[in-house]
Amino acid sequence: MSAPKRRVVIATAGHVDHGKTTLVHTLTGTDTDRLPDEKRRGISIELGFATLKDAPLSFIDVPGHKKLVHAMIAGVGGVDGVLLVVAADDAVMPQTREHLHVCKLLGIDRVVVALSKADLVDDETRELAQADLEATLESMGIVAQAIIPTAAPSGKGVEELKRALLALAESAPAPADDARAWLPIDRVFTVKGAGTVITGTLTRGSLTVGAPVYVGTETGVLESTCRSIEVHGQSADTVCAPSRVAINLAKLELASVKRGSVVSTDPALPITRRLEVELQTTPGAEDELGDGASAQVYVGTARRTGRVTRLGERGAHIALDAPLPALGGVGFILRGFRDDRERGAVLGGGRIVDASPPRLPRRRRDAARWQNRIDTLDALGTGRMGDALLGLVAGAAPRAVAIASLEPRLGRPPGELQKLVESKRKKGGLFVLPDGQHVTTQENMDALAKRLIARVEAHHRAAPHEPGLSLETARSHLSRSAGRALVDAVIERASSRSQIVVDQGMVCTPEFAKTSGPAARELEAQVLEAMRAIGLEGITENELSKRMAQDVEKTKIALAALARSERARRLSTLWFAESAIDALRTRVAAHFDTQEEMSVPEFKDLAQVSRKQAIPLLEQLDREGSTRRKGDLRCRGAGKRS
Repeated sequence: MSAPKRRVVIATAGHVDHGKTTLVHTLTGTDTDRLPDEKRRGISIELGFATLKDAPLSFIDVPGHKKLVHAMIAGVGGVDGVLLVVAADDAVMPQTREHLHVCKLLGIDRVVVALSKADLVDDETRELAQADLEATLESMGIVAQAIIPTAAPSGKGVEELKRALLALAESAPAPADDARAWLPIDRVFTVKGAGTVITGTLTRGSLTVGAPVYVGTETGVLESTCRSIEVHGQSADTVCAPSRVAINLAKLELASVKRGSVVSTDPALPITRRLEVELQTTPGAEDELGDGASAQVYVGTARRTGRVTRLGERGAHIALDAPLPALGGVGFILRGFRDDRERGAVLGGGRIVDASPPRLPRRRRDAARWQNRIDTLDALGTGRMGDALLGLVAGAAPRAVAIASLEPRLGRPPGELQKLVESKRKKGGLFVLPDGQHVTTQENMDALAKRLIARVEAHHRAAPHEPGLSLETARSHLSRSAGRALVDAVIERASSRSQIVVDQGMVCTPEFAKTSGPAARELEAQVLEAMRAIGLEGITENELSKRMAQDVEKTKIALAALARSERARRLSTLWFAESAIDALRTRVAAHFDTQEEMSVPEFKDLAQVSRKQAIPLLEQLDREGSTRRKGDLRCRGAGKRS
């Protein structure tokens, strides 16, 4: 049998003391039990690693003890196939079944079985063990590519087993190209003179020496660089999935990285406390995975406690007790807190379809949103990405969604969703914000426009004499729930559709602009004309309203509008037309063309005002830089400031 064209990773599986490590040693010449405690106790405690000398075939040797199933799950994630080891003198045992359930739930369907210790039993016992094994595999819907009796000490069946494993490797499909690397870390240690080194199984993408990488931890994403890469002790410039890899990480302290962290090439790798998944339940575990059930959640090499909420028949939302790095499309396992003879503690598993979903809506208060989550999860699980995209964007309303943030959540290639968004936009389902990076539904845009118009109409009813609602107030009203960028787009769209009128920092309805709007502008013009006639004498609001025989509130509204448009200015209690102050600035500048200083009496004569007007006017000129105070005198300032 020829060697596979690419490196293939195979994990062992099976009950404790069924001979997994011994068989790997016989196949590869490598003893994967490296820890003193493993040597002393004669069982595997941690993951072990080996490779065939004459073929690119790597082995991950997993512990078989029931207390170490968490280590087994960490070892089999993302492998190409499984070498199941079943001792002929024991047949199928509890961890045999539990390991098989884990493999099936993770979608590992290429299995070769070694019926180990065949030299310790007679033919009849071996045949009974094989029959038990075949019945177990059939009940789980697993088809073994080969079942080979072996005896490691004598070498019986080992060559045949090797050929079967190479055939499995040859039949394994090449992994899909993935721009995002995914390497769950299973070991972290230091090497003198090198620094922090991690090991793990690269199951997606590729890594290159010198290229930046990002380490997802419980507390966030850390930036690093691949200082060097080794594959089974051999240096490599580039490594592609799947491969067992050791990486020397630059710029990271040992304490900042631990087992359960993930190496990626994506700085936007989700660090999440929530997962939405396509969930398959193991037979007999249905009652234990009802709404609100607690379970141990395994993703990559990380383990958390989670609370499960069912969404439809095959979907679920899992709320985690602590954050972990995750990625759409990655497998997961759920385990309970007690053992069952047929399945161990395994309750279910499957794949993550959304690695960072929002919080669940309230089921009773928002039935429509709840149903949208179920429908969206179903669309993701069945590959209907167009429907899923619409559901995800609708579920985020009233806020817009960053298109780039969805791709790692769903495990989609960079740029794929951008094309899908454009297709849906052309069909009228989605609205892309002016930045081209955020998207919402047309329905959400319409709903926000209705809220905006309702707020403006309410303001017209409460303050009919005002020219409209302040544009900034309108923005603030919607921004709290929808975000500033989206609100600006809503205002622009509503204005272009003549649903609202935006003028001089105010918003009103078209109907109001046709009636009350002109009246307000006419009053503003009358007030401004009156102040221009008054000049630098200035006037209070009450005096102005009496002089014009106008309602005080209406006068105040007109003055506020004039101030916003910088046509009038309030200094102390007096109002001045800005044109009068401009003329004063010109006269003051002319004074300093011939004289270096100016006293308050000189200013009063220049402006032809009393002290009542002179003091606030001088203070304004000082503030803006037209003049500069020098004791009791004024000199030329640095220039007018806004």
